[in-house]
Amino acid sequence: MLVKIIREIRGLPRFSYLLALLTIFGLGAGFYRLYAGLGDTTNMSKVFPWGVWISFDLTTVALSGGAFTLAALVYIFHMHDLHPATRPTVLFGLLGYASVLVILFFDLGRWDRFWHFLVYPNINSALFEVSWCIAIYSTILVYEFSPVIVERFGNNKLLDFIKKLTVPMVIAGVTLSSMHQSSLGTLFIVMSPRLHPLWYSLLLPVFFLLSSIPAGISLIIIGSIVSDYLFGHSLSQRVIEKLGWLAPWVLGFYLALKLGELLVTEELELLFHSGIYSVLFLAELVIGVVIPMILFSIKKVRWSRTGSLVAALFVAAGIVFNRFNATWFAIKPLNGVIYTPSWLELALLVGVASGVLLVFTLISHYFPVFVETMPTKKHLQTEAASLEPAPTPTGD
Repeated sequence: MLVKIIREIRGLPRFSYLLALLTIFGLGAGFYRLYAGLGDTTNMSKVFPWGVWISFDLTTVALSGGAFTLAALVYIFHMHDLHPATRPTVLFGLLGYASVLVILFFDLGRWDRFWHFLVYPNINSALFEVSWCIAIYSTILVYEFSPVIVERFGNNKLLDFIKKLTVPMVIAGVTLSSMHQSSLGTLFIVMSPRLHPLWYSLLLPVFFLLSSIPAGISLIIIGSIVSDYLFGHSLSQRVIEKLGWLAPWVLGFYLALKLGELLVTEELELLFHSGIYSVLFLAELVIGVVIPMILFSIKKVRWSRTGSLVAALFVAAGIVFNRFNATWFAIKPLNGVIYTPSWLELALLVGVASGVLLVFTLISHYFPVFVETMPTKKHLQTEAASLEPAPTPTGD
């Protein structure tokens, strides 16, 4: 038995050992936080009651938007050629939401009362709606991923039953995900005295929802190309190209709405007269919207794996900028009090992020997550063959 376990461990990818160590280290910091309390382990205060953990959560939720975006494209808009991306995308979405729930658990002052929202509803609170939507949507993601587990153990009858309910569950999931993606923006509408006008807007719910769509698309592309190197499987370039084709349309609409809102509210001049806030805002738009919108608009870039990866990384970087700006950098200090995270806050983030990647690796290793994708070598051969011209018949 021991020999078998050792063989299994040795058969895992080498990077998973490092991920395991970082996960253990981060969770150790987390358990100390539960024991010592927020005051002794974080730099949060009454002036800054939330910090880098919330920034991480909102970034992760946005990047996990690939799950509801792809589900809508495949099952509602019938883009079935994108179906090979569903299993790894749903898995990452599920783990992303799980990491959000873990971080929120550690972020609560009274963590032992995390369940109170279930039995003590506050229907006037945006957080109440967000909490319920995330909890129910996470359950739906478990359902959407369950065929992978069931296939592993060969229960065909249960698999058939699950597939019959896939479309209704997807519709419910897309609805719930859209609700909480936008509601996260609603949380900041009450923060008009603290949030800089470049970010503050009554359209924040719309901005948060819209930005999560290209964020999710970018993560699908990044994950597909990275899986080439880590797991030897990938989506075909044809699927990546189609995802890349969709991105600039949403990015363009988001940019027009963002600048249009500043124009209507007569705040457009703030773009260039707000000091460091102007730099942060312009960096967010240029890096996360303008550059990838141009890159994805070029067909040659979309058909290049390197080009697609670079464009998707720009989108992901822009989302990180946007969520960290809205939750941290663009929040005005009070009475000279500023916030910088403690090393324990950062250690917990590293541990949770490493845990997500470790669990993704383990599930991908033992379950048919990439069964619909192409092995890298086969993918390259197929793509090369598709680009070769058809042979011209010759006469005698």
